[in-house]
Amino acid sequence: MSFALLHKLVTYLIAALGLYALTLGGELGIAVQGLILVAYLGSFFVEGDRVRTAGWVRGWNAAVVAFFVFQIVRGVLGGPFLALGLEYAAFLQLSRLFNRATAKDHQQIAILAFLHLIAATVLSTDLAYGFVFIGFVITTPWMLVLSQLRSEIEGKYQGGRPTGETGAQLGPDVRRVLASRRIVGPGFLLGTAALTLPIFLLTVGLFLAFPRVGLGFLSFGGRGGQRTAGFGRNIELGDFGVIRDDPTVVMRLQLGPLDEDGPGNPESAVVPAQLALRMRGTSFDHYDGRRWTRTTAESVSMRSDGEYFPFRRQALPEDVQLQVILDRLDEPVLFLPERAVGVKIPPRVEAARDRARQVNSSAGDEYRYVDDDGLGLRYTVYASSDPGEVFVDELDSDERDRYLALPRRVDRVSTLAAELTAGAVTNRERAALIQAHLRDSGLYRYSLEMPRVGDGDPLEAFLFEARYGHCEYYSTAMSVMLRSLGVPTRNVTGFAGATYNPYGGYYSVRQGDAHSWVEAHLDGRWVAFDPTPPARGELAVDEGLMADVRAMMDAIRTRWASDIVGYDIRSQVDGLRRVFRFLSKARRAVSSLVDDGGHAPGAAPSSRAPLSPWAMFVGSLVLLGLAGWVVARLFRRPSRRREIDESPTIRAAVSLYRDLERALRRRGHPRPDTRTPREHAETLRALGFVSADVVDEVTARYEASRWGAEALTDADLHRLRLEISRISENRTASV
Repeated sequence: MSFALLHKLVTYLIAALGLYALTLGGELGIAVQGLILVAYLGSFFVEGDRVRTAGWVRGWNAAVVAFFVFQIVRGVLGGPFLALGLEYAAFLQLSRLFNRATAKDHQQIAILAFLHLIAATVLSTDLAYGFVFIGFVITTPWMLVLSQLRSEIEGKYQGGRPTGETGAQLGPDVRRVLASRRIVGPGFLLGTAALTLPIFLLTVGLFLAFPRVGLGFLSFGGRGGQRTAGFGRNIELGDFGVIRDDPTVVMRLQLGPLDEDGPGNPESAVVPAQLALRMRGTSFDHYDGRRWTRTTAESVSMRSDGEYFPFRRQALPEDVQLQVILDRLDEPVLFLPERAVGVKIPPRVEAARDRARQVNSSAGDEYRYVDDDGLGLRYTVYASSDPGEVFVDELDSDERDRYLALPRRVDRVSTLAAELTAGAVTNRERAALIQAHLRDSGLYRYSLEMPRVGDGDPLEAFLFEARYGHCEYYSTAMSVMLRSLGVPTRNVTGFAGATYNPYGGYYSVRQGDAHSWVEAHLDGRWVAFDPTPPARGELAVDEGLMADVRAMMDAIRTRWASDIVGYDIRSQVDGLRRVFRFLSKARRAVSSLVDDGGHAPGAAPSSRAPLSPWAMFVGSLVLLGLAGWVVARLFRRPSRRREIDESPTIRAAVSLYRDLERALRRRGHPRPDTRTPREHAETLRALGFVSADVVDEVTARYEASRWGAEALTDADLHRLRLEISRISENRTASV
């Protein structure tokens, strides 16, 4: 591969990384991204004398200025300044790609790409940024070295002609050198890439030693959370069906306390592939015939006991613990399992200090966190493990009226409810009969299709005509029927079901797991009912190669969010504790081995003090250093040049030329270090040196033996040494 082509490919690689970094924040639309891609690919084929004409360069300069003015006008008219700035940054890079004539142009492309990377640090904290960063770490040394080499080539072979000015043309000598295949090769790429390893290790060390003291601009990259259906101010019939097949993971669950290394992987236990668990988010109390809404009520800030927020009571040791890793959603809702009694939320780090979280509660048993830091939320839910423990929720008259309110024209639905529950004695029996009719009778089926309603009532169309629909149709039907029978009811939204991720050791909850069910007020407390047919779960099965790939990527993304983006002072302290815990275990293990094997049977154990953790740590570093030195000595191989230099032919040629250098030094013509043997011979001939023929012959035979593997015979060596001795003895000769 020629030098010019390699430089071009590396330039386009680093430019692609920079342009992709601009898209990470989601600010650039699909159309804009498509235009950038087309222009990027098109610029690859635009090169040669066309990009070195004065008219071409002036045209692009005018386009850059005009586009800048155009973006300013768009911003004044109300356009998003961030997106406009990103578009202009991309346009600047594209203009350079269309004008990459000289080394300076390639250097400008590298600078712009680096600025794009800096912009990406505040645009996104996603895993994709990590891949972009690694790409920059590898390609930056290539780009810097190749650009510097090209600059030196242009400066040396251009013959005094400018290369950085408008309309400058590269000379034939520069073109010839750039087309050479001998300047760089695969070894160069591997060698320069290896230079990034110590830099990367130093960066990792600084990252671990100096954790963030707050998000700062990182919170700027997480302005909008994932959009989810069913947790805002209202929910319309059909909202959940459109996201049922969305595999995007929004929440991760782990039963039991977190182990020392984060979400654990219970290798010794058999875990079910699916977890039948409902995570409740919010509820709705008003139905107008087409959509559910929530009564607006003032939220109350909950009091916490340190990190613990009690919903029902204080946590007990026998309570079930559920670890939740919640992605940042557009609605900051706390999702809770049934029988939850409280949550524990660790404080967030701000200005190197822990700041307690704030949780607000509102009507309908809804809990929201309000101090969003752009990273989602990690919390531990405590749920009662005693099925007999009852949590009483008495309703006042206003609440009872809200949960019994019905829309107009529900006579057919009320009649059906009365027919289904004719013979039931208690409200619990009535609720069970309605649930069985919708879920188990076989008259209705779960479907992702929307029932055709038109201008009619959607609930009646579902119950009496279509008989198929999404989960919110079933929960709405049961809620309205129970309310018509005088049973206070509310529609509840959340997530139902979770899939085990073997790569991360947790259960994943997807967007498609969003669900709607019913809570009926029975015997002084709220009881959950799910009238949706079980076929809903069959539609959620996600198997195959792509499912495994998604699970693996989600595990990596989770680790990235927790160990990189979320790394703070608290994480550093926890990490140091784990290190010292490991060293303590190692110290005890070594001490045990020494005590067991260091004395004769029946002898008293050693009374010396055990090693301290720091001594173990320093000793481990010393042992690792010694091991690395031994491995380096074992695997070190002499270089090819050293092997060549040690051959008899090379040694003889080098010795002969050194004799010539000593003779010339005595004659007052030493060879400077910056001059090659051939250049020195040509210089002496130009000066009229009387023994220039001898110098030429010795130099030629030296080069042929040193680089051409042509051996010098003993006769040649003897003859040439005699000629060299005459040069040394002829001190009075002319120049």
